[in-house]
Amino acid sequence: MNKRTASKITNYRINLIGTNKTMQMTQEATLTTEHALNDRCDYSLITAQTNLVERMEKLEIEADGVVMEVPFRKTKYSAPKPVVFCVSPQFAAEQWQTFLVQLHISKRYGAHLQLYIVSMVESYYKMIKEYEKLGLVSIEPWLTIKFPVTDGPYLEPNRNVELRNQAAAHTDCLLMYKEAVSFVGILDMDDILIPTNANSYYEEFEREYGGSWEISALHYDKFDYRTIKTGDLNTQTISSMVKNARRLKTKDAGKSFLRPERFNSTWSHYSRNSDHKPIFLTPGQNPIYWYKKLVTTNGIFHLKKMDYIDSKKIPGGALPVNPGDNITELISEKHLKEIDEDLKEKLPQPQRPQSQLSSSRTLLHPDISNLASTLPQSDFYMDIVFSCYNESFYHIRDTKWLYNDITCVNAFDCELPQREDMPCVHSDATYHSGPSMFPITFHYATDSFFSRDIGCYQ
Repeated sequence: MNKRTASKITNYRINLIGTNKTMQMTQEATLTTEHALNDRCDYSLITAQTNLVERMEKLEIEADGVVMEVPFRKTKYSAPKPVVFCVSPQFAAEQWQTFLVQLHISKRYGAHLQLYIVSMVESYYKMIKEYEKLGLVSIEPWLTIKFPVTDGPYLEPNRNVELRNQAAAHTDCLLMYKEAVSFVGILDMDDILIPTNANSYYEEFEREYGGSWEISALHYDKFDYRTIKTGDLNTQTISSMVKNARRLKTKDAGKSFLRPERFNSTWSHYSRNSDHKPIFLTPGQNPIYWYKKLVTTNGIFHLKKMDYIDSKKIPGGALPVNPGDNITELISEKHLKEIDEDLKEKLPQPQRPQSQLSSSRTLLHPDISNLASTLPQSDFYMDIVFSCYNESFYHIRDTKWLYNDITCVNAFDCELPQREDMPCVHSDATYHSGPSMFPITFHYATDSFFSRDIGCYQ
């Protein structure tokens, strides 16, 4: 919502109307936001919460006597793993090596990946789609905000919302898996978490929570690393990228991993709605106050920079130390070997003539290895985006001059040149505008899909 449309947007009154086969219920919604009300970004993530009817078949919004129906979907009640990682929306994405590291390390330690995609180089997208067919990742189109019909001038939303509306994507993921998993992680594609002294994420998170009702989320610092990659899919190994990683002097804002039953929304690093607020576990008893716990014995292995090298000249390298305690190894040799073997594991293949079957081990699946020659083999968009981000806000942040009430962290104006030899897919949908309502008219989208006709834009 554009928070400038009301003196205090969280006081704006709307009713939600739920209908099932036998009854209808109307309740006023409680509005909360994950953004400060004085943020420079005009558009903020607003979550409307209330309790309606069971087995709801129809949902409507009512404000000042005007009613409109909105589409809704039901939450998931099962998931492939007890942990899900919600990955920030990808745009002009080409870093397929980073995806391989994230996917196979997450898989080894028991997390399912939920990806949101704005735009992506087509060959990389095809590779991810093959992983989706194998049940190893889930994909959602993340849409550019569009208003098909308006009553007058308005601020361009994508230029006046924080970083492609990341918080909304993470909140969507949280609510989607809220009833299905034990833990939800909020991170970027290049944020790699490796459990320490644990065989799985579930084991580490349970240990760190320790049964406490007072811990809202586990927060991990994010340590920057530089490492190598090759442009050859078939010679790619996770161990070469891990063992050749070198710690940089910089750190980035950390990320959180949380119990979803304690949250209804989240920001891109942690929820601003959970901590230091009274929680009543039993009526009449004193409340408890949640706080996020900083995990000091571990940290996020952030693949900030990856340099291409000749696939025939890969150094042996050595295991880096855990950035949290600076003593233990980042990952055990045994686990790293298992991950590499999983990367090259032969999966069941369709029946083919014997002459067409390869006797050597391939990268997971023939439909993936066949994409090897089409995947990006040099950085193009990555360098452009990093430079634009640095000009837009990184340099302001690094010099301690980034204030939320002065700068809207947004890089929608980044110029992204298009290349005929590097086609991209981009999210799209059918966009709808509801009836005119004051001061806020509601807009929504249906039937989202990926188009080859838009290009690599935000």
